[in-house]
Amino acid sequence: MKRLLTALTVLLVLVPTLCSAEGYVMVNYGIGGDIDEPSLGVEMGGIFLSRLHPEGGAVSFGLGVSVADTDEDIPATVFSPPAGFDQFIEYNDGNEQEVYVSIGAEMIPALFAVGGIGYSGQDTVLIGRSGDQFFEVDSESDNNVTWMLGMRYIIQGLNVGLGYHSRRGILAGVGVAF
Repeated sequence: MKRLLTALTVLLVLVPTLCSAEGYVMVNYGIGGDIDEPSLGVEMGGIFLSRLHPEGGAVSFGLGVSVADTDEDIPATVFSPPAGFDQFIEYNDGNEQEVYVSIGAEMIPALFAVGGIGYSGQDTVLIGRSGDQFFEVDSESDNNVTWMLGMRYIIQGLNVGLGYHSRRGILAGVGVAF
């Protein structure tokens, strides 16, 4: 995974340079959404003049990662489960992590409409309670396809954005364009 991210980072820095395009790096903060917890992310990408754009404007492509603070305190468990449980509770075991791609199209000079799709995963643990004892019943991974819509204002040296993310809620970002 580390090698893949390193290779993609090098690619996202070299391709804009070789294509006489601009690159950008953006830090995102999200709150609300399905997970209703704060998240931080980093996105890197490039901005290209393109014939694919309806009016001959620019398009942007980015790759990002984000981590949401969804870790919960799991009660200490006992190893030998009883025959029956009084209650089952699902806990998030660690932070939710996401990898995504974003694509944007320039609407008016320097203002981009942006959409993205990604994949997030998180480990969960099912705890059964019997009396005052807790028992780990099951553990699994919770995986989700995510999406994002927003607007960005990108000029030389500045990149700001606001949007909505399906898991992260309201998403605000600031960064640099070079």
